[in-house]
Amino acid sequence: MLLAVLVTAEPFAGQVYGAMRFGNQNVEQWSSTIGGDLVQAYTKITVTKPTTIQSFSMYLQYSGSDGTQCMKFGIYMDNGSGSPTGQPLVAATQREYCLHGSGSWGPAWQTWNLKPGDYLTIVTPGDYWLCTLAKQTYGSIYHYAYTGAYDYTYGYANYFFPHAYYLGFPQYFASDPSVGLGWESNGPYSFYATGT
Repeated sequence: MLLAVLVTAEPFAGQVYGAMRFGNQNVEQWSSTIGGDLVQAYTKITVTKPTTIQSFSMYLQYSGSDGTQCMKFGIYMDNGSGSPTGQPLVAATQREYCLHGSGSWGPAWQTWNLKPGDYLTIVTPGDYWLCTLAKQTYGSIYHYAYTGAYDYTYGYANYFFPHAYYLGFPQYFASDPSVGLGWESNGPYSFYATGT
């Protein structure tokens, strides 16, 4: 008698079937410090259907972490001109997600799997920005940088403005330079989101 045995593979930790990645999965060559009390729009993404973000990944390097170096993640709309300035917040995590407590880390990819109550939903197809709000200045994230003359290889910059961490993400991304709005042409950063 022949017995047929059906073997099913279990997904590894963090794997989501049918998941898509949004953002910059390239390991860029330059590094910058992650700024504390600073909303940073690191990477522009395009979604073509309603999407639920379940994790964020950054290519980082740091040392001496005690596990209290934390951040929140958010998504702002694009203004149609390749910038989040003046645009509304679409979704943001309520919990904080911290770096590993470690003598040293990386440079390597670090992924934060969001708690189910923190999944971020984008309802309308379009262009959006992946953002962070860090509790303190700490570590380095890698990014693209131009050499020589102005180089807009990726087609967009990155934007930032100061904002107190304990307040969470503001409802609108700053548009007024008087509040400290800044931008750099060395985007994007090695930062992407995974969702379904």
